[in-house]
Amino acid sequence: MGRAIQDRALLIEIELKRKQMIQSGLENGLQSDITLQLSMQVDRLINAFEQSQNAKIMLHMTNENNL
Repeated sequence: MGRAIQDRALLIEIELKRKQMIQSGLENGLQSDITLQLSMQVDRLINAFEQSQNAKIMLHMTNENNL
């Protein structure tokens, strides 16, 4: 799977998990175990997306330096 597709899939997963987290917060409270677990999952997904973006930037910079 290409990086652009992986990034798009991550963004979709982030949005879905974020919606679940908000719904859980409304139904179970912001400090409930379920809501906090969903929040941590959202954080991990965002971190994965940011790492992917940073890797692309580094690759681009390396390629430019090799020209």
